[in-house]
Parts: sequence; structure tokens; C-alpha cells
Amino acid sequence: MNYKTLSLPRPLLALVVFLAVLCVLPAASALAQDEPDGLMDVKLSSKPAPLNANVEAGLNHLFEVLRAPETAFDPAQIRSVLDFVTLTAEPKDIAPARRFDGLGICLRQVVKSDLSRILRYFYNPEIPNYLLCPAVLRMSGWHEDSEILHREKGLWDELETMDGPVTVRGREFESTTPDSFAEAYYLYDLNRLIILLNYAGKNVLLSVTEQENKSDVGRKGAILDDTQWDYFYSGLEGLNKGMIGWMDTFTYASGSVQVYIEDLDKANTTVFLFKWLRAGWAGMNVVKRSHIYDGTLRYIRSFSKVVESDDLTPEQVVAAMADIKRLSKPEIDRYIKEYAVNFEARFKDNPKLDGGDYAKIIKDGGYANVLDHTARLSILSLEKLKGMLGMPTLVSLPETEVAEAESHALDAPSADMPGAAAEPETTGMIPPEATPES
Repeated sequence: MNYKTLSLPRPLLALVVFLAVLCVLPAASALAQDEPDGLMDVKLSSKPAPLNANVEAGLNHLFEVLRAPETAFDPAQIRSVLDFVTLTAEPKDIAPARRFDGLGICLRQVVKSDLSRILRYFYNPEIPNYLLCPAVLRMSGWHEDSEILHREKGLWDELETMDGPVTVRGREFESTTPDSFAEAYYLYDLNRLIILLNYAGKNVLLSVTEQENKSDVGRKGAILDDTQWDYFYSGLEGLNKGMIGWMDTFTYASGSVQVYIEDLDKANTTVFLFKWLRAGWAGMNVVKRSHIYDGTLRYIRSFSKVVESDDLTPEQVVAAMADIKRLSKPEIDRYIKEYAVNFEARFKDNPKLDGGDYAKIIKDGGYANVLDHTARLSILSLEKLKGMLGMPTLVSLPETEVAEAESHALDAPSADMPGAAAEPETTGMIPPEATPES
């Protein structure tokens, strides 16, 4: 079959291109609009100082080791990074160089916890990582080939006996909570390198991550109460952003270096984050430093609430997650039905949910109909944690017996549990064709 090429006069062709650009620019502008405050009242300098070149070189080394397992980790090459973390009291107006073709930020926070407690929480295969930062992660889990799932002892057990750096690798999936600027949420895979070492007599944890490929398409959500970790997930593609709600957005690339340095007296741990993100629409990056910093502040606020709690121990959380994984499907369905009914009662008058598609989804407890099995487990896990912290909950789960917590601490994680080895091909939502009409 022969096809004829459509030929336009040069002036007309220029007009077509110009009009196409006009369609793109308002949407990009709306995505990138200047919203410096976010949820966390972010105030960043418009002219941040550049990060020291020696620190940049140390970060380069960490990403080289992450990407190439055959590359040996050299503690001497990151000495400048550790010095910078220790000596820099407020780094928010220092900007690391662009990575992954995106901007970066630095954040420093002191947490009232020793490093052993942090490791028993954050890098314990029996505790899903999203429970340690529920303001930014909805779901997460380790892929089966991750080294951390096959270790004979916990990373916390290495602290008193290590005579050199300890490295562990893993591959994870993460599904985010709605972001604070367009209220979209995303699913992606990432690679993680974990390093334990000693620096100036102090225990140090390094966690280096890089997103594998671009994320699943962004989906519409809503932040209902960030301090109480209450969010809504519609399953609908797009943004919760008025005239640009139709756009397909992605996180194209992201990476981070998290540094935890324990005080000599082990009373506190300095947490320092270097974070980069490239995200947007049609290949364009619309992320500002203030966007990244806002999300990082949300992360550290929820992380601190869990890790610093006097009402909670890692062993209690391990026991609680064991209770969740033992629930039968009928029990899960019953609890989620209760959750959905109470969710509607609490939030139906919220301005973000009181009309349109969102109101239809939650009507008469219909929210349960769009949550898949993985999402249901993550909801019950989070509700369990919130109850243990004395926070308001939307479902009544049984009390957890903690006596067996120690014996469960290093059991192989259940593949049915978010955070355990799993195939994360899920958006948390039942596909539309399988969803009962609401």
C-alpha cells in the first residue's frame, strides 16, 4: 500500500508547532508553579551554595558501588561526606549537584534513638519499610533476590562485632503516598545499598538508592491529614489538580544517600539525607528543590514519630505484623469493610472528597471495592501501628501479644506480607473491569 506524505507550507507548519507548544507550556507551568511552602512551610534560598567538591566525589563513589557490585567500597573516599554530615548544622541552603538530570536537596535531623533501634525497625525484613515513614510511603517490599532477606543475622547484630565495613544489597518496590503539590502517587522499583562502618569511633549506617526505571503512571489521591497519615487513593490516572488533572505524569528518576551517625553515648543519631528527583509530564522535569524538601520533611516527621516513641518497640511491631500476616482472607475482607464504612463517615464531608468521582468511590463503603489484596494488608498494617501509637484508627484490630516477639524477629518474611519478598505488580487498586459499580 502506498502512502502519501502530507506536506504543509512552511508558515503553516510553523503555526502548528507553535500551537502545540502553547498547549504544553500552560500545563508544565501549572505543574511547576511556585508553591514554596508545601505542607511543611518550606523556605529555601533561591541561590543555594554549591556542595563541596570533595563531598560530591564521595557521593559519586557511593553510587558507583551501588551500580557495580564488583566495585569495592572504600571508606577513605567518603570521609569528606561523613565530615560534612557531622560538622554542618543546617544544610538546607546547600544544593548538591544535579544527578539523574534532577535537582537535589540536603536535610539534617537529630533523632532520639540509637542506631541499633533504627536498624531493628528500618532494616528488619519482618517490618515493612513503609511503616517507618508512612507519610511518604503507602506500600513497599523487598524482591526475592535481595541479600537482606537471606542473611543469617540482623544488621543490628553487626554493630558490636564488625571489624570492617558490612555491605548488603537489595531491590525493592515502593508505592508513595500522594505528594503535597499535585496529590499524585506513584509505584516504582529501586536498588538499595546498605553499608555499616565505624567513623571516629561512631557507628554509621549508609543507605544508597537509585530508582530503576520510570514509575508507573501517576494516579489521583488526596492528603486528608498528613499528621495522622490519612490518605485517599482513587486508582484513577492523572493529577488532583483542576485543569491539568488529565495529564499522565511519572517519576522519571530518583536517588538518595541517607547517612545515620550515632552519637558516642548512643543517646541520639544524626540523620542526613541527600535526595534527588526528576518527575513531570511528557519528559519534562517540573520538580523544584522546595518540592523535594517538603517531601523529605514529611518523611522525617513520620520516621521520628515511630522511632522515638516510648510506647513502641521493634519487637512489638514484629509481633503485630505477624498477627496481620496470619489473618485469613475473610477476616481481611471484614476488617476492610469496617475500614471503608468508617472512612466514609469520617471523610465524606472533607472538601477533597465531597463531590465527583471521589465521592462516588467512597459512597456506602464502596472504597473497599477498589482496594486490592496488597493494599488491604498495607492498610491493616498501618492501622495496627497507629493503634499501638495511640493514634485514631478506622478499624478495631485485636490486641497483639508481645511475648513471642523476640522469637519472630528473624523469621523468614511471609510472601503475603507487604514488606516481605513479593511481586509488586500492583497499584493497590482492583482493575476497573473487576470493580463493582458504586
